Amino acid sequence: MSDNRAEDLFFEADQLIEENKIVEAKEMLLELLDEFPDYGRAHNHLGWLYNLKYNNFPKAKRHLELAIKFAPDYHAAYSNYAYLLIDMYLNDEMITFGNKVVQSSVVDKSTIYNKMGQAYELKKDLMNAHKYYKLAVQETLNNKTLESIYASINRVKRKMSFIQRLKLINQ
Repeated sequence: MSDNRAEDLFFEADQLIEENKIVEAKEMLLELLDEFPDYGRAHNHLGWLYNLKYNNFPKAKRHLELAIKFAPDYHAAYSNYAYLLIDMYLNDEMITFGNKVVQSSVVDKSTIYNKMGQAYELKKDLMNAHKYYKLAVQETLNNKTLESIYASINRVKRKMSFIQRLKLINQ
């Protein structure tokens, strides 16, 4: 199988996902990986499928880690992995991952900062949650995302004590 054939299979699988033909897409991605086990974008798509369509977190995590390893310039893998870590309540791992990758030119910084904010919020570290949500605001250009992040900021503020809210004024 040539590299062109691998790309063709990948794009066919991507199209099947768009058409919500999940089982067929998964089979095509697995076939592609049988021939090209280091095809990172296929690992990304499988990781996404296992997370969101099959709710199989261990398989999703394994494939998304392989996606980042084999396709370090493929931005979607970083965002999908961040979403998965939050879905799995691996908050400390999300914070470590975020700190490691957020300065990369490949990642969507808004997504990474937002997921770090969620991780801190789930850990009940509201001051850091607020800090990372504010960083996410600075990095997004998408109005829907911006609204969602502002909702998170307001939610965190409502959870804060009066003293914590006062500390925000001095920041």
